[in-house]
Amino acid sequence: MVVRGGPVAHAIARAGWLVFALLGAIVMIGAAVLFAATPDPESSAATNFVAALIVFVPIGAGLGALIGLPAQFAARSWLRSPSRAERVAALERRQSTKRTAVTSHGLRPDGRWARFYEACARSVARYHQVVATLSDGPGREWLAGIGKTLDAELAEALRLARLGESLEPTETAAPGETVYQVLERLREAKESFEETTERAAAIVLDLRDDSDFVQVRTQLDMLAEQAPQLRGKDA
Repeated sequence: MVVRGGPVAHAIARAGWLVFALLGAIVMIGAAVLFAATPDPESSAATNFVAALIVFVPIGAGLGALIGLPAQFAARSWLRSPSRAERVAALERRQSTKRTAVTSHGLRPDGRWARFYEACARSVARYHQVVATLSDGPGREWLAGIGKTLDAELAEALRLARLGESLEPTETAAPGETVYQVLERLREAKESFEETTERAAAIVLDLRDDSDFVQVRTQLDMLAEQAPQLRGKDA
C-alpha cells in the first residue's frame, strides 16, 4: 500500500501549529544573534542576545503557530483527499469486485438480467439487516421465517435471470415471448422485494417488545402474503 505524502507532510498534518511555532522560534533566534552582533556601547553582546531572545522568540513562536494552524488543516485535507490515480484505482477495484460477484452467479456483468437480480439481492440483504436489529422474541422469529422464504425466492430470481440471459436474442434474431415474460416477472419480483423490505422496516419500528407482537400480528400475516412468490409460477 502506497502512503500518500512524505514525513514533512505527515508531521504538519499531525501538529502543524507546533512545527511552524518551532520554525518561527528558530528564525527569531537567528534574528537575536544578528541583533546581539550589532555594536551597542551601552550593553554587552550577551545582554543584547538574551534581551532579543526574550522579545523575539515568543513573537516568532506565536506567529509561526498562527501560520501553522491553516497549514495543518490544509495538509490533513490533502492527505485525506485521494489523487486521481487513487480514485481510478478504487473505481477499478469496485468494478472488478462487482464483475467477480456477478460472474460467480453466471450472469453477464452490467447486463439487464444482472441488474434485476442485484436489485433483488440488495433488498433481501436489507431485509435481514432490519430483522437483525430486533431482540430475540416471537416477532423476530416470525420475521426470520419470512426471511427464509425471501432467500428461497431470491434463488428463484437468480434462476429466472439466468434463464432470461440464456434466451437473450442475437443481433439477427428478435426476442421471443418467453424473454418478455421472464423480464416482466423479474421486474415484479424486484418491486415486491423492495415493498416487502420497506413494510418489514415499518413493522420493526412498531415491534419493541413481546406485547407488540400481538398488535402487529395482522401486519405480519400481510407481510408473509406480500413476499414474492416466484416459485409458485412456471417460467
